[in-house]
Parts: sequence; structure tokens; C-alpha cells
Amino acid sequence: MIAFLVTAAAASPIAQAPLQPFAPLIGHCFAGPAPGGKGIDRHCFENVYGGQHIRDRHVVTIGGKDVYAGETVYSVKGAQVILTYWNSLGGLGTGTATLGAGEWRFNGTIHATPDGKEQPMAASWKLTPDGYEVMSAGKPTPFKRAD
Repeated sequence: MIAFLVTAAAASPIAQAPLQPFAPLIGHCFAGPAPGGKGIDRHCFENVYGGQHIRDRHVVTIGGKDVYAGETVYSVKGAQVILTYWNSLGGLGTGTATLGAGEWRFNGTIHATPDGKEQPMAASWKLTPDGYEVMSAGKPTPFKRAD
């Protein structure tokens, strides 16, 4: 029964048109180098509530041990895509996403920990034949399909 529910959730269509650019990622996981070049950062994407939102869960693993996790939920507010991020350290981030044909831009702010200083957050993603490439701080990081 649980396997059926997971399969049904992954297969449900994206209900919000502004989230449609996420379609190639839904139901798949992607892995790339973790920030700082140590370990693996694995992201898995799924529809939430019948495609009303998109969820990106990620886990950073170093030496076979999970050391950090986070989750981003993308939602539609009017004509804008907004994002909410939280992590295993108690941190929280919010921002917006501009989703174009094959290239996406993310901007916002993040508190890495509950008492941490607010910091700007900016990145862009570009779809590739086997995943996507993250551009942050001027350096491309490839994430390839890992499921």
C-alpha cells in the first residue's frame, strides 16, 4: 500500500503552471559534489498535494555518514514562484524563483541556523541532458541523475 502511494504521488501531474519547468526533475534524484568539495549532495524531487507544490529534499553525505539535510518547497503565489527552505541545523530561508526555459534563477535570504545572521542566497540552475548544473558564486556544479 505504501509503495502504491509513493508511486501515485510521484506520478501526479504538476497542477500549477508556473511550476511546470520542474517536470523533468519530478520523481528523480540527482547527486553532485557537496559544498566545499567534500562528500555528496543528493537531491530528490517530488510533487506535493497533487502537484500544487514541488518538494526538493537533499542530504549531504561525507564518508558514508549523513551530516546535513535540507528541504525546499516551491509554491505559487499569484504569478510568482516562491521558495521556503529549512535544514537540519534549524535554519530557514525564503525567496523567489524565476523559472525559464532550461535556466532557473533563485534569490532570497537564509539563516543557516536559528540564531545565525541573515545572509543573501542566490544561484542559477541550467538543465543538462543528464540532470542540471548549479551556478553559485561563479562556479558550475553538475548534478547528475542518481536513481
